[in-house]
Amino acid sequence: MCRLVDIFTDPMKYHLSIVIPAYNEEKRLPFTLRNTIDFLKTQPYEAEIIVVNDGSKDKTATLAGSFNKELQSLRVIGYPQNRGKGFAVKTGMLEAEGEHRLFMDADYAVPIEYAKKFLAAINNHDKIIIGSRALKGSIIESRQQFLREKFAQIFNVLQRFVLSLPIKDTQCGFKLFSRNITEKLFSQITYDCAYFDTELLYIAYRSGIPIEEIPVKWKHDMETRLPIGFSRSLDLVNKLFRIKKIHRI
Repeated sequence: MCRLVDIFTDPMKYHLSIVIPAYNEEKRLPFTLRNTIDFLKTQPYEAEIIVVNDGSKDKTATLAGSFNKELQSLRVIGYPQNRGKGFAVKTGMLEAEGEHRLFMDADYAVPIEYAKKFLAAINNHDKIIIGSRALKGSIIESRQQFLREKFAQIFNVLQRFVLSLPIKDTQCGFKLFSRNITEKLFSQITYDCAYFDTELLYIAYRSGIPIEEIPVKWKHDMETRLPIGFSRSLDLVNKLFRIKKIHRI
């Protein structure tokens, strides 16, 4: 059952928490949950899945909840109104009970098997491991449309210039955090939109938190809902400067 969450600080129950933000994902979510659950069943540690229903108008919550029969530690949480990916991820990551907390996209752009490599890289330390499509060794199975890809490249150049972020790919939706780093960073996030990643990583970098990029296999989903265009680009540039103003670390 979908419920409004409260943030709490009970002792950790799981080695890994997987948070999946979902807005009207009744078509794509079953494949993602099926593969994620099958993967977790082969692992030696206890894990949970948290699907954050971001005000969906379809059967996302009901469908996700049905998978609890296969993984009892799967939970569906949420709220009535659509708040944005950033708000959904923040809600799920702070609700999680895992010592390590991974968020991934509902479209399964990065296979869940990369969680094994990410956990090995974090090695029980307080750090952040992020997937990257820009590193040597990454595999792009299906590229974005030309215009969308060019806008993304321009955005990456701008954020490096404005924020001095030495990160090649801030927007890949596959990131792993230790519990301590999660609780420190996500409470500071102000952006509810899909570009919360940049704000999050800026705070982490300026705070001296180790960030490691790992090349991943990535597949673009043509059903992506992120708009592109000149006005959208201006809005993103404005958001970059606001990040620097808000977080004077």
